[in-house]
Amino acid sequence: MCVIVYKPKGVAMPTLETLRKCWERNPDGAGLMFPAGGRVRWRKGCMEWESFERALRSLTEARDTRGIPVALHFRIATHGGVKPGCCHPFPVCKDYGRMRETEGGCEVGFMHNGTLSGLETGAGVSDSMAFASGVLAPLRAMCEGFVTDKRASRLIASSTQGSRFLLMDGAGEVGVFGRWVAKDGVLYSNLNHLAAPVAPPRWDEDGQGRLFDAFVGFDPAPSDFAQLGLFPACVACPLLEECAEYLPYCADEAQAAETADAILA
Repeated sequence: MCVIVYKPKGVAMPTLETLRKCWERNPDGAGLMFPAGGRVRWRKGCMEWESFERALRSLTEARDTRGIPVALHFRIATHGGVKPGCCHPFPVCKDYGRMRETEGGCEVGFMHNGTLSGLETGAGVSDSMAFASGVLAPLRAMCEGFVTDKRASRLIASSTQGSRFLLMDGAGEVGVFGRWVAKDGVLYSNLNHLAAPVAPPRWDEDGQGRLFDAFVGFDPAPSDFAQLGLFPACVACPLLEECAEYLPYCADEAQAAETADAILA
């Protein structure tokens, strides 16, 4: 899993402590983007926390970040490998070489949290890159004001496959797609940075993971999952749908209660 942190215009940046937690739970590289001079400026490929902190400091010292939207991405690699060029954001274009650049400017930038199937990926091409090239770039070529175009937005929203997308253009327009969580005016594509560390699954005498087996054998609609829950505390936990989409964060009832309390606090 990854996490996207979107700070809208007029909202204060999340604390450094919050961003550090995002990094610690999603440590395969980070990046950020913001509008400046009619372009989206991006910096990514930060493979160590100190590198990301320097990039963030460079932004906050040069600009009044409250007056602009800022999107930050912390990655856990699924496709494409743990490489600086596979970090987010990506320019919406068809050129994979340009997508791998760790710094630059573009007309529209793209961030993704989740996994996408049915796309051609490889060692240097993630599912996010393939989606930007094969879906977003052609669609953008057909639309003026791509990020705010209602027809384009409907098509993008229907293509998420349960993922979260963020698009930003040089004018500072931002489109978000999928389910997001608001906290102190900031949108998070998930709250995995608030979850307690996951303990290893418990194993029975036959070598089968009880928790894992219970989870993978259970494929309900999110509403059904909310009614049943893996543990009682799951019913009220904002991470419930993330657990349904990926794997459970919590290994026992006490940990589930602790996680739910921490997120809802």
